[in-house]
Amino acid sequence: MTERMVSFAPLLPWWGVVLIGALFAAGLGLVLWRAPRLFWPRALIAAILLLLLANPVWLQERRAVRPDVAVAVVDRSASMGIGDRTRAADAALAALRRQSPGVEWRVVTVPQAPGEPTRLAAAIERAASDAPAGRLAGIVVLSDGISADAPDPRLLPAGVPLHHLIAGDPDTPDRRLIVERVPSYSVVGQPAEVVIRIDDGPNAPGGKATLTQSVAGGRTTERTVQTGAPVRLSVPVTRRGAIEMALSVAPLAGGEATLVNNRALVRLNGVTDRLRVLLVSGVPYPGGRVWRDILKSDSNIDLVHFTILRLPTSFDNTPPDEMSLIPFPVEELFEQHLGDFDLIIFDRFSLSELLSPIYFQDLGARVKAGGGLLVVTGDEFAGQGGLGSTELAPVLPARTAGPGIAAPFRPLLTAVGRRHPVTAELPKIWGDDAWGRWGTQSDMTPTGEVLMSGAGDKPLVILDRVGRGRVGLIASTNVWWWSRGVDGAGPHAELLRRIAHWLMQEPDLDENRLDASAKGRRIDITARGLTPPEAAILTDPADRGRGVPLEPRGEGVTGASVTVGADGLYRVAAGERTRYVLAGDSAEFAEVRPRETPLAAPVKASGGGGYWLRDGAPKVRRVAPGDAAAGSGWIGLVENRAGAIVAVDEKALLMPPLALLLAAGLFVLAWWRERR
Repeated sequence: MTERMVSFAPLLPWWGVVLIGALFAAGLGLVLWRAPRLFWPRALIAAILLLLLANPVWLQERRAVRPDVAVAVVDRSASMGIGDRTRAADAALAALRRQSPGVEWRVVTVPQAPGEPTRLAAAIERAASDAPAGRLAGIVVLSDGISADAPDPRLLPAGVPLHHLIAGDPDTPDRRLIVERVPSYSVVGQPAEVVIRIDDGPNAPGGKATLTQSVAGGRTTERTVQTGAPVRLSVPVTRRGAIEMALSVAPLAGGEATLVNNRALVRLNGVTDRLRVLLVSGVPYPGGRVWRDILKSDSNIDLVHFTILRLPTSFDNTPPDEMSLIPFPVEELFEQHLGDFDLIIFDRFSLSELLSPIYFQDLGARVKAGGGLLVVTGDEFAGQGGLGSTELAPVLPARTAGPGIAAPFRPLLTAVGRRHPVTAELPKIWGDDAWGRWGTQSDMTPTGEVLMSGAGDKPLVILDRVGRGRVGLIASTNVWWWSRGVDGAGPHAELLRRIAHWLMQEPDLDENRLDASAKGRRIDITARGLTPPEAAILTDPADRGRGVPLEPRGEGVTGASVTVGADGLYRVAAGERTRYVLAGDSAEFAEVRPRETPLAAPVKASGGGGYWLRDGAPKVRRVAPGDAAAGSGWIGLVENRAGAIVAVDEKALLMPPLALLLAAGLFVLAWWRERR
C-alpha cells in the first residue's frame, strides 16, 4: 500500500524562516503605504523566497499492509451437542471465512471443565487480549448462549464489535426441575421448607407432573404437582448434619432435549439451637474443673453443673437460712427436664441414694431414645452407691471385673481406637510421642468398643450405641493429670471434647460414614467404619444397580473411583448408609434452551449484533472505524488498514534554480514598472 503527502524540509530553522518572513512583511507594508501599485511584484518575490527557504517536498510512503484479525469463539461445551447446534455453528464459521477474504481468522474453542458450566466470558476476554493491537476487526461468538458468566463490556477493546451467532432452537422442548429456595440450616425437630418449580418453557401451557421425593436413609414418596408454579416441600429434620434429598420429575410425553435437569439434589444442614449438657460431680476434685472448663469454652454448649457437697441426711448445726448451698434438684433435673439434656455426665458419682430407681430407669430410657450418657469413674463404680449396681447398669458399656488398679501406666490407642474418629486424630493433634502416665484405673469387662487401654491392656475408654442413643465410660478419674502435666501431659481437652460431641451425635465424628462426590462422570466413593464395607451398590438414573468393590485406603477407610456412562443423579449405598451424587454436566444441562441474554449487554455496548442461526448465517461487511458494525442480516468487521512503513520516497516540489530565475524575472518586472 502507498500513501502520499506534502511535507517541508526548511533550509533554515523555522525561527529563521519566520524572522525573514517578518522582515519581508514589514517591507511590503511600507511599499503598500508609499507605492501601492508596486506591492504585488514585490509580494510575489517575497513569497517565492520564503517558499524556497521552507523547501516543500513530496513524500511517498510505501507500507506493507498486514491483514486484519477476526476472532471466532466457538462453543464446544456439552450443551452444543444437543440437536444440530454444533453443525450449525461450524457451517456459519465456514460461511464467515468465505465472505471475508483478506481477513485472518483465529478460532478459539471454549472447553468445559468436567462438572462445570460453560464460561464464555473468560474465553472472550482471553481471545481479545491475545489478538494483535490495532488489527482486531471483531469478535464473533458461535454458541447456544448457555454460559455461567458474561464479559464486562469495559474489558473489550474500544471500537471492536462483539457479535453473537446463536445456535439452536429457543423453543426446544425441555422440562426443568428448579430448586428455588433451600434453607441454609434447619433446626432438628422442625420441618424444613424447600421451594421448587417445574418449568416446561415460557410458552408451555400449565399442567401436572409427577414428582418423586427420596430422602437418603428414609422413604420415597410421589405426588402430583402443578407445573410453572412454586411447590413447597416439607422435609423432616430428625438429626444433626447433612440431610440429602433426591428429587425427580417425570419427563414430557413427547420427549425432551435432556433428562439430566429433570432431577435435582437438595442438601439440608440439620442443627440444634443449643446443646445442653448436665454435669454431675459426686465429689469435688481437680477433674471436675477440667470438665467444666472444656464444656464452658464451647460456645454451642449450655452447661448445667452440680457438685454434691452435702447429702440430705448429713447433720449440720448451721441454720438452713444461713447456708449458701442449695439442695440437689433431683426432681427438677431427672423428672421435669430430663429430656432437655443432650448429654448427661456422671463424674465420680457414688451417691445413688439421691435418686430413686425410677429415675435411673427413666435415664436409661432417655438414652435408648437418643440421648447421650458418659460415666467417668474409679473404684466407686462397683462400690456401695455406685452406678454399676443401679438400674442404669444395663445400658452402660462395661461391667466391673475386679478390684481397682493402682499402678502407673500410659494410655494407649487400641486397634479400634486408631480407626474410630473420636481418637484416630489424637496422634496427629498431639503427636506420636508417648503421652503422660495415669495412676489409677478400674478393672472393667467391656460390652462396647474399647478405644483406649490402660494398665495391663485393661479397657480405659469404652463407647457404645444403645438404641438410638450413645453411652461412654472412662475407667479412670486421672484424665486431669494430663492438664496439669503430672508425669507428662497428653491430649486431654481434645479427647474429652471429641467424646462429648460423639455422644451428642456429632455427624463429623460418626464412625460409620459414607461419602460420595463427583467430578464430571467420575464418582469417588469413600466409606469409613470400624469394619469398613468391602462393596457399595451404585444405582444409575435409570434405576439400574451394580456392585462396586471398595479397596482399602487406610485405617478403617475403603473407597473406589468409578467412571459412569451417563449424566444424572446416582445413588450410592454401603451398609446402612445411602448418599446421592450428581454426576456429569449437571450444571451445564441445568437449562439447555438457547438464549442471547448472557451476551446481550456486551454485544450492545460494543456496537455488535446478535443473530439466530436458525434464520441463516449473517453476511459479512467491512466497515470503517467508528461506523455502524451491525445491521439487518449482516455483521461488520472493522477495516483497520494497519501496517508497517517499509520505505519513504522524497522529491522536492520547488527547484532552487527555477525559483531564483523566477524571482529575478519578477525583479526586472518591478524595475520596469517603476521606470514607467
